[in-house]
Amino acid sequence: ESRSRTGVVYYIHPESGKTSLEAPLKKRRLEKAAWPPHLAAAVAAASAEPTSSSSGADAGDGLFAGLPEAASLSCEPKKRLKEGPPKPTTHIRCLHVLKKHTGSRRPSSWREKVITRNLERAEYELKEMRKQLMANETDEARRAAFEKLALKESDCTSARTMQAAFEEAAFALAVNELSQLVFT
Repeated sequence: ESRSRTGVVYYIHPESGKTSLEAPLKKRRLEKAAWPPHLAAAVAAASAEPTSSSSGADAGDGLFAGLPEAASLSCEPKKRLKEGPPKPTTHIRCLHVLKKHTGSRRPSSWREKVITRNLERAEYELKEMRKQLMANETDEARRAAFEKLALKESDCTSARTMQAAFEEAAFALAVNELSQLVFT
């Protein structure tokens, strides 16, 4: 009731909170809203099935009056796409240690003018280096140790072209894998 005008009543809308001097209209829904075409068939099928509702939600003046029963609509989950064939590996990067011996094609290096070690000694040194490298637990530690050993011990000066046996061994390795000795 109004404070300034006696006998005048304000009506308050419950959702918006707005006030009005006029009483709200009470119109009932005359027809149901049409369902979108992609849902119409599912709703029709769901309403054709008998329901066992004992709660009284179907009553004409209830909260959900005039609304259809809930329908369960589902679609297939996304399917995982098949992966194509793996791309061929054309380039790799590998660390290597070259130990020359007296039977090498050119028994000299940047470290020694004339190589005096025999094949067995060179093989022994390389196997000892491999043991040191395999003692490292992580790939990062192994890589760092390999780089230090290569700088200190290798008779190779650069990475120009790979010899066939070395290339086959290198391309056969997995990432961060350490190969056996390769003779070229």
